[in-house]
Amino acid sequence: MDIKHITSDSLRRLLSLTTKKDQLIKAVSDVENEIARALKGAATAAVDVAEAVTPFKPNKKKSKGSKPGGLKDRILALLEAAGDEGVRVKDIAEKLATKPGNIAVWFSTTGKAITRKVAPGRFAKKGAAPSASAKPAKAHKAAKKLGKAKRKSGLTPQGRAKLAANMKARWAAKKAGKSAAKVGSGRPAKKGFKLSKKS
Repeated sequence: MDIKHITSDSLRRLLSLTTKKDQLIKAVSDVENEIARALKGAATAAVDVAEAVTPFKPNKKKSKGSKPGGLKDRILALLEAAGDEGVRVKDIAEKLATKPGNIAVWFSTTGKAITRKVAPGRFAKKGAAPSASAKPAKAHKAAKKLGKAKRKSGLTPQGRAKLAANMKARWAAKKAGKSAAKVGSGRPAKKGFKLSKKS
């Protein structure tokens, strides 16, 4: 376009169009900013809803038993401490903070070759030496069993032996007393028989 042919009207119109263009560009920029803010608000609201539906759960630290061989080592340590008497599955589960079912499964699979069942729900390590508390426990059980060995009358074996000895002594004393009475008084006369004096 030749500058010589530009008139003042053309310049005014061009300036007006340029101003209009700048205004439109600004309006488009404002609309884009509003869209961005709306999208950001929608994303934040979606995150809030998701958190409300599925609350955040912190990752729990894995226990020592989750390491390869960790559970085995801890169970064997408890079995060795218990000795020949063994440990109950329930007690092992409480000490290791796990479910009794997990311990029972371990004994029936991995630990089957190295442990033995000593009682229902109680296991010991194969070849384990008796623990320090095993003998007193067995002695206590034997004493308890002896205390339960009573007749229906409520006497223990020691009580029956003492009673029998007392009865024998009483019968012996009674028998000795009768013998002494017979020797002192002579043979008593029979009833209905009178002795007559010879004249």
